[in-house]
Amino acid sequence: MINQVLLVIYVIGIISLSLKLKQGTFSGFVISDRQVMYPAVIGIAYMAAYFSAASFLGGGGFGLVAGLPWVIWAVFFHVAFACLAFLIAPKIWAMAQHYDARTVPQLLERRYNSQKGKVLLAGIMLVMYTVYLVAIFKGCGNLLQGLLGVTYVQGLIIAVGIVALYYAIGGLPAILWISFLQGLIMLAGSVLLYGGLISSGEGMMIWNNIPDAVLNMGGNVVPWQKSFGNAFAISLGLLALPDLLIMIFSARDRRVVRFAGIYGPISVAIYALCIFSLGILAYGVFTSEELAPFIANPDGLVPFLATSLLPSGFDGIVLLAAISAAMSTMSAIVLVTTTALTSDILKFLRPSTSDDRVLLMTRIAGVIIIIVAAFFAVDVPQMIVPLVSASMGVIACCVFVPLIFGLYWDRGTSTGFVASLVASFGSVVLWQYYGDPLIHTVFIGLICGTLAYIGGSLFSNKDLPSEMSN
Repeated sequence: MINQVLLVIYVIGIISLSLKLKQGTFSGFVISDRQVMYPAVIGIAYMAAYFSAASFLGGGGFGLVAGLPWVIWAVFFHVAFACLAFLIAPKIWAMAQHYDARTVPQLLERRYNSQKGKVLLAGIMLVMYTVYLVAIFKGCGNLLQGLLGVTYVQGLIIAVGIVALYYAIGGLPAILWISFLQGLIMLAGSVLLYGGLISSGEGMMIWNNIPDAVLNMGGNVVPWQKSFGNAFAISLGLLALPDLLIMIFSARDRRVVRFAGIYGPISVAIYALCIFSLGILAYGVFTSEELAPFIANPDGLVPFLATSLLPSGFDGIVLLAAISAAMSTMSAIVLVTTTALTSDILKFLRPSTSDDRVLLMTRIAGVIIIIVAAFFAVDVPQMIVPLVSASMGVIACCVFVPLIFGLYWDRGTSTGFVASLVASFGSVVLWQYYGDPLIHTVFIGLICGTLAYIGGSLFSNKDLPSEMSN
């Protein structure tokens, strides 16, 4: 009963906040009119939007089969990339201001003077973010099933209703503030769950009870190469995912962005350490027989830990933290996916469409995408971590190369931009089917995308404005 009450209070709170922050313009809906003035809001919302139910469930449970290598690589890459992300964030903000860009495809279009590249990137985002949403909905359905005692499908329906409401009403202002509050809940839940495991395992003595096979750097059930690849692919998103970059766009000035660089990396570090170590710490508290069901389904470990280790009410906070992780990410993803469809694709096809019309279509399209993703999430046999790393990896590869080179290399051209998109996406898809499974597709995508970008730019005769590269 306590858990149900917590969820009701939670839903009422986020819907009320959405109504208070309701936006009537497209610019307000998409980037808060660039008026966000609180660094903590951007930094913690950045963390919350990045870490989803995929990290809470998939990342926490994956350590059970991957062992210590997953913990080391996942924590290291997430902290390192979070620091790098906020190190270059002021330059990204300045570029968005200079080009008056409201979406990432629009930013790169204006940087490279390439409408073709904008539409291509928007199409890739539309497809791959929908795949990503499927993975997150899977996690959210599992969480609501555990929290409320409903069926998995009923949990999906509840998730659809909540996310659709506050996305369609408030846009980015609501997403930012709600993600900020959700981030605080996520941090509290992750620390609570980590503390519960440590306490049950008699403090640091817990390490003495963990089998040597789990602490082996060669990996447990999953080889270390896969842990390395999955950790790198997922954490790369901190540098290049459009649903995170728009939060930087929304800052009022460069100072806000700089100070957000304190809150963002610190919250990422705390959350990553607590969540990604749960799988191996579980071996120090529970028997092999108790953990056996979760070897085949690691995504179910975290709800089991919450209900087994914590008293009623506290377990609800943990599960609510996981739901917050799912919803903060879903709302941000839906926003950038729908704007890619409406502002970057449909308005390209019909340039005369007014901003008011685009805003209406963005709201409607977002609800449709939410329903479609939830439908495909009804039956997803694949573990969350591989599914997320594949979808996030494609988007991160496609954005990372033209974004970073666009910031620091004067000679990048529209030809290089388009070539990098084609090479990144194509190589990732082909490697997924025909490549070595121990080498993650994201490495292939980055290499091919970089070579195509440099080659296309050097052999292109098109001139490109480069004011922002100086």
